Amino acid sequence: MMKLKHFTEEEEQQVTDYGSTKTTVRWLITKEKEGAPRYALRRFEIQPGGQIGIHGHPQEHEIYCLSGEGEVFTHFETAVMRKDDVLYIPPDEPHGYKNTGNETLVFLCVIPYL
Repeated sequence: MMKLKHFTEEEEQQVTDYGSTKTTVRWLITKEKEGAPRYALRRFEIQPGGQIGIHGHPQEHEIYCLSGEGEVFTHFETAVMRKDDVLYIPPDEPHGYKNTGNETLVFLCVIPYL
């Protein structure tokens, strides 16, 4: 059955893992709440100067940047992500994010359930 809601209906949670700062996440679509069998959809907000420290995991990431500007980095490279950019991070590739702009960096991130 279809489910519709506003993103603010989901709890905004502080992200502190991996040395992360000034970052929140909302789990928008999940297996537990919506019954989504294959993918979870999350919304991240990183305030200016904030970051998600470098980390890795077996899930791939598909990311769509809604607003702001920031760096996406791995052990090997750094790229700038801006509004309307899309990003793919393969499984097990260590990565992190840093807001380098003056406004909130907001992006959606889709991950598969393993």
